[in-house]
Amino acid sequence: MTMTNLHTQPHGAVLDFTDKVALVTGGSKGIGLACAVALVQAGAKVAIVGRDRALLETFTQKHGADRVLGIAHDLSRSGGAARVAAETLARFGQVDVLINSAGSSASGPFLSLPDSAWQDSFDLKIMATLRMIREILPHMLERERGHIVSIAGNSALHPEATMLPGVMANTTLIAVTKALADSVAGHGVVLNCVSPGPTLTDRLRGIIEARAEHEGIDTATVTARMLARTPSRRFCEPEEIARTVLFLCSGAVPNLVGTNLTVDGGATR
Repeated sequence: MTMTNLHTQPHGAVLDFTDKVALVTGGSKGIGLACAVALVQAGAKVAIVGRDRALLETFTQKHGADRVLGIAHDLSRSGGAARVAAETLARFGQVDVLINSAGSSASGPFLSLPDSAWQDSFDLKIMATLRMIREILPHMLERERGHIVSIAGNSALHPEATMLPGVMANTTLIAVTKALADSVAGHGVVLNCVSPGPTLTDRLRGIIEARAEHEGIDTATVTARMLARTPSRRFCEPEEIARTVLFLCSGAVPNLVGTNLTVDGGATR
């Protein structure tokens, strides 16, 4: 496709996932849900994984059981990734795209964070992602094609003392992605990371409320302080992150390999 033709295509036409199958972890809410919606709209069949069965059923009913498979599972438990991979392959026969969006990390003053805050972040954001890649990567290597994107976060590049479990997880995901991407890039499988800045999800709203309560100030003050560190002076929308993920998985730029794209309104230097 020439550059002229690319520009004359209808908006979004280059992100065509017809005949593709995507597996999205953390797909029942937030960024994962936005990715699942965008993939369905782009023509993909989608397996979404989450812990809230009701949300998964709602998504399936809305978009059609012929194109969506909802899998209720806690991926922090050993064996969960194998089950998810097996169910997805049994239903759709292939996985072309893996989006790792499961996991969130506790925040708070370092000295008051219990071991469980670190362990929970490690189990769900790191180990669940590693297990999921370990299950799907051999399938992609056998077919010599596939895209894997893991959602990290720009806290890896801007570490704060009150966000250290997330810093640990995001830094690890970025490093693992780069190392694995280098090792399989010559075999048709592409791995990348996306690191969002503060994104308008229920989790961000919870963080803002917790900080306001801890500091004895209102949420508007916390919000203004966060936005002051962002040149665009706005938070990301989950749909923006989803469009970035789809771009990485579209194959539009085949040599975009092992990178970490930040979507944070210019906050990263």
